[in-house]
Amino acid sequence: MPLRLAAGLLSMLFCLFAAMHAIAARESVFVTADARFYLGIARGDYSQVMQPFALRQLGAIFAAALGHLLHASVEEGFVLEGMFSLVTLLMVIYAVLLRSSAPGWLLAAIAFLPFWPMLMKEMVLPDLWYSALLALLLLLLKNEKMLAASLMMFPLMLSRESTSLTLVCLLAAGWQWLRWRDRWVAVISALAGAIVVKHLALHAQPNLEHLPETIYMLAKVPWNFSNNVLGLVPWSNVNQSFCSVPIWKLPVQFGPVQTIGICGFSSLGWMKITSTMLNEFGLLPLLMAFLWWRRRKIPESVAQSDLLLRFTLLYGVASLALAPVLGTWISRLVGYAWPMYLVALPLQFQPVSRSVLLSKRALAGTGFFCLHLIAVWFSIYQAIRWTWTIQVTVEFGLWVAGYFLLRFWLGAGKEELGSGDGVGAGIPPANSAALATGR
Repeated sequence: MPLRLAAGLLSMLFCLFAAMHAIAARESVFVTADARFYLGIARGDYSQVMQPFALRQLGAIFAAALGHLLHASVEEGFVLEGMFSLVTLLMVIYAVLLRSSAPGWLLAAIAFLPFWPMLMKEMVLPDLWYSALLALLLLLLKNEKMLAASLMMFPLMLSRESTSLTLVCLLAAGWQWLRWRDRWVAVISALAGAIVVKHLALHAQPNLEHLPETIYMLAKVPWNFSNNVLGLVPWSNVNQSFCSVPIWKLPVQFGPVQTIGICGFSSLGWMKITSTMLNEFGLLPLLMAFLWWRRRKIPESVAQSDLLLRFTLLYGVASLALAPVLGTWISRLVGYAWPMYLVALPLQFQPVSRSVLLSKRALAGTGFFCLHLIAVWFSIYQAIRWTWTIQVTVEFGLWVAGYFLLRFWLGAGKEELGSGDGVGAGIPPANSAALATGR
């Protein structure tokens, strides 16, 4: 255990080093896309803030408060907030990982992900701050502090409007654990957060299309679905970012939007989705899918009794499913599924027998780890030099090789997989009590 703890601490330090190196290597994290809106919130200058960015208040306000408290600039406040958020996120993830029965190489496999420098490079955006708050929610769910978890909906909603999805996942995954009091507190906390943030954003500028916020958010779904999934590049008279003259258009009467159309066909959305899904988290999605598929046949699977696992799986799957319809920044949107790959994945090892993890076949697991590192290295340093076809071919080949290594290593029978030292072999005592009392 001391050796495993030391490996965990080294992995966390590597994540911090990679994140800081990413900031040092970047010209400025304060001139990235959309950063100006959050700097405007922090400075109280809403003439520079446009909807829906004005609905993401808490992270910028906290950065401004840090800067004021320490007599520093707003920019320095964002740096301090980013470091605080990253340390919080890493501590929660590695606390779960170190207490799981996952193999030791998974500590390094998570540390080497390009996800960490990507988060830090965009630290002015609310993603890193929101991930830290979400990590605290996961910690509360792990300890079954249901009332406190429900109250977390308030700061989460102040930080990002997508907390609506977090609320739905909490209610769906934790219904058996939540008392009616907890359910109502979660809903009321989210509504209160939405009301407060709407009040704070009263003086912000309207969105690009000058549409009502609810209509704007709903209209993003077909717009992005057309672009990312169907390959039909959309156009409107108020949003000509893809082209100025469409090949087809249709008159409509919806406020300032008077004409919609299609610029043409493009496979760029497919290319972004495919490459991001294959490389953003290395081969961890393959390992996650393989373990889930194997353990789904175990009658008393932890997935049926572990609240943290249920929530992270549901939240991760929902985030991946919604990524293509929420925007064009696919790598950022796919990154929202991190709870599934960084928290649920270690928990998936609980019903796996130690005899499987420590057998001679475990060398295949080490081989899988090496393939994962190759995939991560390729996605960071090589993919940009090659065409999309070659890139996807190489990445898919790594996934196929990884699949056969997993089959050799973990392709055990149901009985062997389900005898994991009693860890997760049934409902944990705390969860049993919760289910028995009908919460």
